[in-house]
Amino acid sequence: MNRQQIIKAVTEKTGISRKDTAKVFSSIFETILKSLEKEESVRLMNFGSFTVKTYKPRKGYNPASKIVVQLPERKAIRFKLAKRATSKSLK
Repeated sequence: MNRQQIIKAVTEKTGISRKDTAKVFSSIFETILKSLEKEESVRLMNFGSFTVKTYKPRKGYNPASKIVVQLPERKAIRFKLAKRATSKSLK
């Protein structure tokens, strides 16, 4: 399911205009991203949680050139599905 399909489904369920639904959808994800930029975790009940994980610098190996390089520290967004969301979706 993509962004437009989600907006269409929410519009049909709520009766809110497609334009307003798109604004709300965008606002929600902008807010989540701003929190993650501040390295704050975001928890959505019965859905899951988003966190920022910091990976330490490490050595990497390029198999084509056989050169060992130093990879810098990096950050990545992690998502963990809520247990309740998993058990409900499997039934």
